[in-house]
Amino acid sequence: INRDPHGYKPVNTFQKEKKKTKIVAVKVIDKKRAKKDTYVTKNLRREGQIQQMIRHPNIAQLLDILETENSYYLVMELCPGGNLMHKIYEKKRLEEHEARKYIRQLILALPYQCL
Repeated sequence: INRDPHGYKPVNTFQKEKKKTKIVAVKVIDKKRAKKDTYVTKNLRREGQIQQMIRHPNIAQLLDILETENSYYLVMELCPGGNLMHKIYEKKRLEEHEARKYIRQLILALPYQCL
């Protein structure tokens, strides 16, 4: 499984309900590394709960948060096209019409992120 630079990795299947199986992305957060970042340790659960309530086509949905002894796992909707940061990194620059499209999507999603 390939990791992207932000720690997400695609997972073959995630079965939330018996009849539905879907491909998801899982972000793995190492607890030892997270303890060094006070923001992560203080806000991970709260932000996860808020993120699970958000429903918008331009925001990847957080489906579940799992925890083991060593890691947190954020199970998220898989966006096969990647994220905006990946696109910018890949292309080095965006044409004006492309940038306009992405900025519009960001603006439309903004009210959902500011709960």
